Amino acid sequence: MSPDAQVRERPRDLDAEQEIELGRFWKAIVLRWWLILIGLVAGAIIGLLVSLGGGTQYTATSEVYLGQPLSPGGLQPLTSYSTSLALAAFYVTSEAAIRNAAARADLTPDELRGHVSSKPILGLTGTKLGTAAPLIEITVTGSSRSKIPRAANALANGVVGKLSGYSISKLDTLNAKLTRDKNQLKLVTSRLDTALAQQRALTGGHALSSTEQLIASLNLNSLVNSLVLQQYNLQGDQTGIQQQIAAVQELELPRVIAFAAATRSGGPSRRSAIVVGAVIGFLLGLLAAVLWEPVAVRVRQAT
Repeated sequence: MSPDAQVRERPRDLDAEQEIELGRFWKAIVLRWWLILIGLVAGAIIGLLVSLGGGTQYTATSEVYLGQPLSPGGLQPLTSYSTSLALAAFYVTSEAAIRNAAARADLTPDELRGHVSSKPILGLTGTKLGTAAPLIEITVTGSSRSKIPRAANALANGVVGKLSGYSISKLDTLNAKLTRDKNQLKLVTSRLDTALAQQRALTGGHALSSTEQLIASLNLNSLVNSLVLQQYNLQGDQTGIQQQIAAVQELELPRVIAFAAATRSGGPSRRSAIVVGAVIGFLLGLLAAVLWEPVAVRVRQAT
C-alpha cells in the first residue's frame, strides 16, 4: 500500500480537532473580551430604554357595594340587585362619568375612554352556581401608574353618588326624628325631676294631714306616672330609630369597599428588561469575538 493511501486511511482524531477548535475560540474570546463587554453594557442599556419606553400597562380596580334600599318601614327591598348593577355598569361608561373621572385624575377623556370596564362580583348560592351580589368591580387600564387608580376611584365614588340619593334622604329624616326625640326626652326628664322634687317637698317624709295636701300629692303622683311613661316611650322610640339608622348606614347605603391601587398588567419589568438585554448583548458580543478573525480574513481576501 502506498504512503498516500495510508495517509488517506488514517482515522481522524476528532478529540484533538475539537480541542483545537475550543482553544481557538477561547483565544479569540480572550483577545477580544472588549466586544463582549460592549455587547453586555449596550444590551443592558437598550433593555432599560425599552422598559422606559411607555410599553408598561397598569390596571386599577375598585370595588363598590351598591346597597339595598328598603321601604320606609324597613321590610321590603325597593330595587333588585340586577337593576342596580345595570345602572352602575351604564354609568361608568357614560360620557359624563368619563369626563368627570378624567378631570379628577388629570387625564384627557381620550386616555380614559375605552379603557373602563365593570363586572358584577358573584355571590355563591350553591356549590356550582353563582348569582349577582350587590357588588361591582370597576377596572381602569392605562400607562400612568399614579393616575389610573384616581380615575377608578372617581368612577366608584360616582356610582355611590348616583345610587345613594334615596338612602341619604331616608337617613336625614331618621336623624331629624332622633334629634327631636332627644330634645323631647330632655324636656320630659327635666319636668320629671321637677315633679319628683315637688313630691318630696310636699310630703317631707311625713304623713299628709290636710285634704289639700292629699289632693296635691295625688296630682303629683299622676303627673310623675305620666312623665315616666312618656320617658319610657321616647327612649324606646329613640332606640328603634338608632337601629334604623344603623341599618341604613350598614345595609342600604352604597359605599366603596375597596379603593383602587395600580398593578402591572403588561410590558416587561425594568429589572427583567435589563437582564434580558444584557444576556442578549453578551451573546452577540461573544459571537462577534469568535467570528471577528474569520470575517476579517475573508474581507482581506476579497479586497
